[in-house]
Amino acid sequence: MTRDEYLAQLRALLTGRTPPDELERIVAYYTEYFDEAGPAGEARVVRELGTPAELVGRILGANRVRETPAERTPPTRGSGHSSLWKVLLAICAAPIAIPLIIAAVIVVLALAFVVVCVVAGVAIGGVVAIGVGIVTAWSGFSVLFSAGMATMMFFCGMGMLSSGVGLLMIAGSFALGGLCFRAMAGALNRWLMRREARV
Repeated sequence: MTRDEYLAQLRALLTGRTPPDELERIVAYYTEYFDEAGPAGEARVVRELGTPAELVGRILGANRVRETPAERTPPTRGSGHSSLWKVLLAICAAPIAIPLIIAAVIVVLALAFVVVCVVAGVAIGGVVAIGVGIVTAWSGFSVLFSAGMATMMFFCGMGMLSSGVGLLMIAGSFALGGLCFRAMAGALNRWLMRREARV
């Protein structure tokens, strides 16, 4: 089954069972999933997802979706044994999987902490630059009569430059923070959607 046939059957099976906006979101997600796999990975994606009817069953949470006779596949022998092996494998993998999950959570939290520290550091640097600019400009006014007009203008110019850089750093820290957290939220959302699709 080709990618376009699979997506067309998926759309046909979901039509009338989900709201139109939800239908478009689901089809767009699986279209992107096929796009990421590329033409060489289409067969692998179809094997991973199962038939469109099976996928719709998982999406809708139904036990069984009525399949057309052409889509119906014969039951495989030993399916009860495969479930038992999966349970045993899950039990044996738990001592390894649980620490890996904890490590993954710690890594994600550490990345979030690093992003917060970088954003806060840039913002604090901006506040310091503004403070230095104000002090430098004030120093320029204080040396007006002792050092002359050129010195005052130099100090005032440097103070305004420092304050401008500080304002840019504060604005940049907010933009950087928003960008980083949107990227992290998007990556987490894509990972959760893939996990949901495989369940």
